[in-house]
This record gives sequence, C-alpha cells and structure tokens, in this order.
Amino acid sequence: MEIRVEQLLSFLFVLTRSSGIFVFTPFFGSLNVPVQVRVLLSVATSYLFALSYAPAPFPAALSMWSLLWGLAGELIVGMAIGFAAYALFAGLQYAGQIAGFQIGLSFINAVDPNTSNRSTTLSVFQMQLGLTLFLALNAHHWLIQAIAASLTAVPPFSMHIGQALVVKLSSLVAQVFVIGFQIAAPVVAVLILTDLALGLIGRSAPQIHILVIGFPLKVLVGVAAMGMGLYLFPAAMRGYVHRLDQDLASIIRLLAR
Repeated sequence: MEIRVEQLLSFLFVLTRSSGIFVFTPFFGSLNVPVQVRVLLSVATSYLFALSYAPAPFPAALSMWSLLWGLAGELIVGMAIGFAAYALFAGLQYAGQIAGFQIGLSFINAVDPNTSNRSTTLSVFQMQLGLTLFLALNAHHWLIQAIAASLTAVPPFSMHIGQALVVKLSSLVAQVFVIGFQIAAPVVAVLILTDLALGLIGRSAPQIHILVIGFPLKVLVGVAAMGMGLYLFPAAMRGYVHRLDQDLASIIRLLAR
C-alpha cells in the first residue's frame, strides 16, 4: 500500500477542519462525551470526507510555519461553522435564565450536563429540550453537510476573514439575545400582568400579605405559561433551525471571498 504525502496532508487538513465543530457545538463538544469518542468520531468523519475530496495542489515549498498557518485557518473555518449552532443554543439557555429570573427560580441552580457548570434549572431544561428537537429535526446533519460544502468552496490556504464575516458573526451574537427574548416573551408578559394584578390587590386590600402569596402565585403562573408555550416551541425551533441552515451557507460564502 502506497500513501503519498499529499494524501496525508489532505487528511490532516480535513481532520483539522472537522475538529473545529467539536469546539462549539453543544452535542459534539459536550463534556459528557468522552474525549476518545470525540476523537474517533472526528477521525471517522474526516476519513469519509478525504475519500471523496480532491484537494487543491499544495504550495511547492511548504514549510513548517506555512503548514501551521494553514492548519490554523482550517480550525477557524470549522469553529466558525460550529459557532452558528452555538449561538442558537446559547439563545435557548438565555431564554431559560430570563424566565427563571422572572418566575423567581434563579436562586435554584443545577449542573449543566453539557458544560458541567452551574446554571438555573430552566436554562438546563430549555437547553435539553432544544437539543432534543434539534436532533429530531436532523439538523446536526447540516453541520456535517456544511463541512463537506466548505471543502469545495474554501480549499486549504484560501480562507479569507473580511469585514462582512466579522459583521455576520457579530449578528450571530446579537441573535442570542433575540432568541432569548422571543422564547421568554410569553412568560415575561404573563408575569408582568400578574405583578400588576398583585399590585392592584395590594392597594385595594392592604390587609392581604402580597409577599406571602405573590411568590407561589408567580411560580404557578410562570410554570403554567411555560407549559402552554411548549405547544408553540417546536414550530419556533423549526424556524430557528431553518435560519441556521441559511447562516451556515452565508458563513461559507463569506469565508470563500
């Protein structure tokens, strides 16, 4: 069996780019997944890509520094693709934090299984629910398809970081807050009306201890509002996943400029 240097370099570049999505994506890069499994999955995915990928000719004089520079570019491409999915799940987690703060459950923390950090209970709930729907919609296949599409659109040593790409990544950061407010908006609206009702009751009947009945009432109303919002959550998640597909195509197009 003869293995040429060009084949090894091609596999190395593909492996580096594929490994970039394991940095940000919450399911591939979860700390609960053993490192050996992530490495094996990355190598297997890269091997399948390398079988059908015809790489562009590498520079004739490929020094160690130029090789490291090219590998760094490949890692940035993979991380940029994975960051689009990270922004979506960060928005879901932010929505849980907003809802938990408004309900009054922000002081109850739980260990997030994806990051092993302490987060609010509703943040972990929103994260796991969104991840379940994300996998049910087969949206994780789009990340693999994005890596395969980027191999043709952005060959090694051709990555370009321009102002348009920075603006796009900044918009993904802003999208975290947009998604958070959109998902938590029904719960926040209902709790604001509950606070107004409690305020009117407290002004009209001062003998009623609002602080005593306010906290359990807000928890009951907030949890009920979240339960009713679950009916619309799959449709909202489908829209966010569709936007993710567009964001992945836009990032690949901007990296190729």
